[in-house]
Amino acid sequence: MADKLAEIQQALDEFRMDEARTLADAELAEKPSAAAYYLASLAARNHGQRVEFLNKALELDPGHARAKEELRDMQPPAAATPVESEATPPKPKLAGLTKRFLALLVDAVILSALTMLILLVNDSFALLREAMYSADDEAMTAAFRHFQGATILLNLALSVCYQAAFMTILNGQTPGKIALNLRVVKQNGRRITILDALLRNGFGYTVSQVFLLGFIWAWLDDDQQAWHDKMAGTIVIDLAPAEDAEPAAD
Repeated sequence: MADKLAEIQQALDEFRMDEARTLADAELAEKPSAAAYYLASLAARNHGQRVEFLNKALELDPGHARAKEELRDMQPPAAATPVESEATPPKPKLAGLTKRFLALLVDAVILSALTMLILLVNDSFALLREAMYSADDEAMTAAFRHFQGATILLNLALSVCYQAAFMTILNGQTPGKIALNLRVVKQNGRRITILDALLRNGFGYTVSQVFLLGFIWAWLDDDQQAWHDKMAGTIVIDLAPAEDAEPAAD
């Protein structure tokens, strides 16, 4: 028997597969054994026949190590258990445009009050009032233009300082945004810096106010970014709970 098994092995080693199959068939017909079935599996004509021979080898010799190993290697790899990705923070909810407008309105009222207060303190109103009561139309016109220009410049300077200071100190919020539960953040969710605040609320606001085109753009933008948001790389998010937050389409 050992000689016949050696002949089968030699035929396999020399890649004489047809001869190996013939010898294996003869050996199995005469005296089936685990060793013969294992050698027959190496010369099998197809995958199914190979599996059949290996299983028969294990039936006769459950401890046949090489047959076990061959069968194990032929099994399809187990479906990999998907590795749970690390929990990613939920995407922040973009603030609705109506709420953003209301927040701007609150801040505008505060800024207007501050502007008027400063003008009162430096007697700008008194000069205008005196010119109005005078009979000199040119003096009244000049005083009004001076008052108007001073109001615009003062309001603009106060607006930049107000927005930049509050947004830096209060992490992207002004009194108006606190009232409406909004916050300005970078597009990656990080806190804005004082440079971001100055760019957004100084130069950026000036650009957006040209025919209000920068603000109108926010209605068309996927991230509801006005031009000043685009320039500073910021978005406005709604901090309110989902059930209370305003739909983004507003």
